Amino acid sequence: MKIRAKRLLCLLLAAFLLAGCAPAGKTQEFTTAPEFSGAAVEFSGESAAVPGEAVKTEQALDRIHTLGESPEDNYRVWYEIFVYSFCDSDGDGIGDLKGVISKLDYLQGLGINGIWLMPIHPSTSYHKYNVSDYFAIDPAYGTMEDFQELLTQCDQRNIRVILDLVVNHTGSEHTWFTQAVNYLKGLVGEEPNVQDCPYADYYNFVREARPGYTQVSGTDWYYESQFSPDMPDLNLGSDAVRSEIRDIMAYWLDLGVSGFRVDAAKEFYSGKTDANIEVLSWLQQTLRELREDAFLVAEVWDSFDQVTRYYESGITSLFNFPFGSANGKIVAVIRGAGNPSVVTTFATALEKADEAYLGANPDYIDAPFLSNHDVGRIAGFCAGDQAKTKLAGAMNLFMSGSAFIYYGEEIGMTGSGNDPNKRAPMYWNAARDSGTTQPPPECVLPESYPFGSLEEQRFDDDSVYSYYRQLIAIRQAIPAISHGRTTAEAALNVGCVSAFRKTWGEEMCILLMNISSEASRTDLSGYEGWNLVASLSADGNPITLDNGSLTLPPFGTAVLVPG
Repeated sequence: MKIRAKRLLCLLLAAFLLAGCAPAGKTQEFTTAPEFSGAAVEFSGESAAVPGEAVKTEQALDRIHTLGESPEDNYRVWYEIFVYSFCDSDGDGIGDLKGVISKLDYLQGLGINGIWLMPIHPSTSYHKYNVSDYFAIDPAYGTMEDFQELLTQCDQRNIRVILDLVVNHTGSEHTWFTQAVNYLKGLVGEEPNVQDCPYADYYNFVREARPGYTQVSGTDWYYESQFSPDMPDLNLGSDAVRSEIRDIMAYWLDLGVSGFRVDAAKEFYSGKTDANIEVLSWLQQTLRELREDAFLVAEVWDSFDQVTRYYESGITSLFNFPFGSANGKIVAVIRGAGNPSVVTTFATALEKADEAYLGANPDYIDAPFLSNHDVGRIAGFCAGDQAKTKLAGAMNLFMSGSAFIYYGEEIGMTGSGNDPNKRAPMYWNAARDSGTTQPPPECVLPESYPFGSLEEQRFDDDSVYSYYRQLIAIRQAIPAISHGRTTAEAALNVGCVSAFRKTWGEEMCILLMNISSEASRTDLSGYEGWNLVASLSADGNPITLDNGSLTLPPFGTAVLVPG
């Protein structure tokens, strides 16, 4: 009760500071504020007034911060980094760990408190999803000392780090695979004996051609390789393989990482859901044995019903593909903006998903996202419309759970087509220097991005970057947003306003989003005692609560809490 009373006092004080929170009949007004910092060179993430436009940003953020703060747990805002394309510290054109270190103040200033590093291990590919050595750092990215320094610097900023755990397959250059292949090539009319070569059982070798298998040159042996010949699938039913995986997780946890993102979880046994669930269950149990509070999130790129089934594994988190990416609910609703029959389904879909996932795993933490390294970027899905791009960010980050942002999403980068196009260099500045990398192979850069570089956006009141900093700050300041159970607020979820309630213990909030290009007015006369404590305007027009009537400009968002 003391904690709730303290938070309530903070919320009321913040409401007063933000808009003169007052008895009915007075007006509460909020607008979007600008942002600060984020150049391609190192800078301080500390809050400070900067001459010009940035002053309004800092004032808004200072007010938001009075609302409260989130507890220290696994409900975080994670930032996915493809190191190759993020920041180059040594001028060789390839991003590296020192480059990531140089941008930690930027990430802290953005509000990020978690980083997901795509694979950083030695590999023969630019993307590094074909791992050659799970216990080392790819020389192009730096050294183990660089990685340890990264962890140290992240810890000083309260930023946790998770690594990509690629154990559906290894690279074909991994010593396990090369030793297995050499052993099989030496057999003459004999069956493999794991006593002679244990690695022969680490992979799925057969003596007949099958779909998704590749022939071992010079032999009648074939190995499973569902993704690519240079990505031989591991035999995850092998106790020896599982022991190796446990050792890999233990090694990096001991170094200081906070968990893992599991790659390609539904392809462990392609087409065999029950077998995949068993592996995920083992991974989650093993991780808990190694560290109770470690975070595990898995990629299960599948339908809503299937994602729900995979939560039966007991895994902490699954990426919410039914809501993210091009075919997800968020994009569908954005594209249906202005259509009440579409808009109102967002809140009800959130409630349905929360109920289903919670039923499958009472301890689940959702993992919403908009884009990642395998799908087109959200700004492209929104056809370069800035207001829609901003609102899509709010729809993602105001979902419960651990929300994920793909690098460059906060400035509205675009990218579609082949995979390299989706992994283009972070657009630090228009000159493409000061740490900007060369594009990965076969990446075609656009002539321009719709909203400009970070350098161009950092002091712009109306930029996507400015919006994201406020958005993340609001999420962090009101923990019911990230931690709460979600229900559609039927009385308010009407017309083109999507309304849903978050409940976390004794704390509650209601979020309202105008998913329309027209301003909306919502009658809040039945919500006496609820206060407008935070808001986000996509076009700079004010959001007001006057005499029980809430006015939202196009694509505007409001947060209410009870007094």
